Amino acid sequence: MGKQKERLIDLSHTLTSYGENPYQQLGENARSMIGTFATYEANGFYECALYIGDHAGTHMDATKHFNPDGLYTDEIPLEAFYGEACVLDLSHMEANADVTIEDIQRSAEKAQVNLEDFHIVLLKTERDKLYGTPEYFRDLLNILPETIEWLINKGMITLGVDMVTIELDRYIHDPDSGLAPNAPERYPAHCLMKKYEWYMIENMTGLSEIPGSTCKFAGFPIKIGKGSGAPMRAVAIVEEKD
Repeated sequence: MGKQKERLIDLSHTLTSYGENPYQQLGENARSMIGTFATYEANGFYECALYIGDHAGTHMDATKHFNPDGLYTDEIPLEAFYGEACVLDLSHMEANADVTIEDIQRSAEKAQVNLEDFHIVLLKTERDKLYGTPEYFRDLLNILPETIEWLINKGMITLGVDMVTIELDRYIHDPDSGLAPNAPERYPAHCLMKKYEWYMIENMTGLSEIPGSTCKFAGFPIKIGKGSGAPMRAVAIVEEKD
């Protein structure tokens, strides 16, 4: 019998300046700038300076993002971002399709997982293949709020997706909604943060590299005081035989 060994799979995009890749985060977020602060020639060492928003790159959303009474990033228990995760395949779904409870049930049944056993749910859409192109903003899935609420009631605490965000902006995609540009209801799934203490991880990549439908997950956000979110280095930890 061969020994089991662990392999780490990087689930994070490389964070770069907006000018290098304008298709890495939504336009309403702060534009990332990464520049040289010190050089070997001038300082004897190399150092970068960063200007980024707390929703830059692969990142998590704290409930404070939409809920004035929610937790800041540095207040969230680390246990929310560590543990066994299930990976549900939604890559067959068409662009901008609604993700219903039935879609999740079918995917979980195909994966042969009991959702109540996992507090971390990762949705593989394969939209990360569009990262760095205009289509990354146009081709995503719309996870309905009732679907997320159903998952929360199953025990989910953290939801991860390999898309720029978890839902369509109703202000843009539903011109008849009558919503104002600053209405939080533009994002009804995000608004569930006003009702539940749950977290999402957006802009993930590499979920297709995870063998099987489960893995150990670890992805810890930068400890930003009064943050509404934070970049994170997310990884899947899988066991393989020597």
